[in-house]
Amino acid sequence: MVFVTPRPLKAVVDLIEDNASTFLDAIAQRLLSLEPGARGQWPSPDDQTHVSLAELLTSLLDDTGPEGKVEQETLDYFKELAVDYRRFGVSPKSLLALGEAIRIELRILCADLPFETVLFAERAVSATALAMSASAQKAEDEGVLPFISAQVVEVEKRSRRFSVVRLQAEQPLPYQAGQFVPVSTDYLPNTWRYFCPSIPANKWGQVEFHIQSDVDDISRLLATTHPGDRWIIGPGQGDFGQVKMCEPNDLLFIAHGTGLAPLRAYMFELLNQATPPRLHFFVGADYPGELYDLMGMWNFAAASPWLSVVPVTTHEKDEWWVQSTEASKPPRGLHLQQVGSMAKIVTDVGAWADRNVLIAGPEQWARDIKRAMIRRGTPAGQIEILGF
Repeated sequence: MVFVTPRPLKAVVDLIEDNASTFLDAIAQRLLSLEPGARGQWPSPDDQTHVSLAELLTSLLDDTGPEGKVEQETLDYFKELAVDYRRFGVSPKSLLALGEAIRIELRILCADLPFETVLFAERAVSATALAMSASAQKAEDEGVLPFISAQVVEVEKRSRRFSVVRLQAEQPLPYQAGQFVPVSTDYLPNTWRYFCPSIPANKWGQVEFHIQSDVDDISRLLATTHPGDRWIIGPGQGDFGQVKMCEPNDLLFIAHGTGLAPLRAYMFELLNQATPPRLHFFVGADYPGELYDLMGMWNFAAASPWLSVVPVTTHEKDEWWVQSTEASKPPRGLHLQQVGSMAKIVTDVGAWADRNVLIAGPEQWARDIKRAMIRRGTPAGQIEILGF
C-alpha cells in the first residue's frame, strides 16, 4: 500500500503559483501601506543569495499540516532565515507587517475557496511571521551582527577569468572551513553573492576569496575591486565536509576552478595538525593557465609529506585569451600535469575506498565524478560534493 502525505492547502498553493506575479505585487504594495519603513529592506532583483517569496510561501503552505499547524522543523528554518535576512535590512517589525500583508492578500486571492482552507493558510502564515520576527529580535537583543565590514587589502588577477581578493575585517569572521559566506559592497546595495573563503577564519579577521569573473556581471564587478574598497560579509552557511573532516580516514580532495577555495581552507586546517591524515589533492581547470593557485599548492606540498597535489586540465594548452601568470606555472623541472577527464584520471588510480572524498566544482561535473567513483568501487557514503 502506498501512503500519500496529505496536502490540505494544495488549492491555496495552486492559486499562488498560478498568480505569482500579481500576488507578489499586491503583497509588496500592501506591505508598504502597513509599514512604510520596509521600503528598500529587501533583496534587489540581482541578488542570488535569497529564496523568492513565492517559493518560500508555497513551500511553507505545502508542508502545513491539518488546521494550519506548522511543524517545528519548518519554523526553525524560517527563524534562521529571518536572522540571515537582517543583512538586507529586514527588521522584526517589517517581518510582522509582511505576515499581515500576506494574510490579507491571501484572503483576497482565495475568495472562492472554502473559508476553513483560507483560515488555515492564514494561521500558518501568521505563526511563521511571528516566529521569524521573534528570532530576528532575539538576534538584535543579543548583539548578533547581520554582517561585518571588511576592507580590501590586495587584489591579484591570476588569469583573465580568475582573481584572488584578500580582505581585512574589523573583527574575526563567523564562518568555518568549507562554508560559504554572503558578500556585498557599498556599490551593490542589497545585492549579494556567495563565496567560499579559501582560508580558515582567524583572530585577525583576515579572509581570502577566489572569484571567477565571467560568472555574471556582479561577480565581474567584485573581481575588479581595488584596495581600500569596503565589503560587507555575512556569517558562514552550509556544512560541506564538516562530518567527513572529523573522521579518521585519509582524504581525497577534487576541485575545479573556484571549487578549490573551500578545500584549500580545509587543507590549511590540516597544516595546523600535529599528525595530519594523508591528503591527495586533484586540482582541476579548463586550461593550464587557469590553475591559478598551483604554485602555492606545490609549495605547500613540498613542505608537507602528507600532501600530494595533482594538476588536471581539460585542455593541454592555453587559448590566447587565458592570460596566465606565474601563479599557474610549475616549479622548474616539475611536470605532473595530466590532461583529460577528471573522472577518468581519478578513477584510473583506483577505487580510493580507504579515503573520505570531498569534491567541489560545477554541479554536473561534481556529480559525474561521484558516479564514476561509485562505479569504480568507492563507497557512496564516503563521498560528499559541493556543486555550484
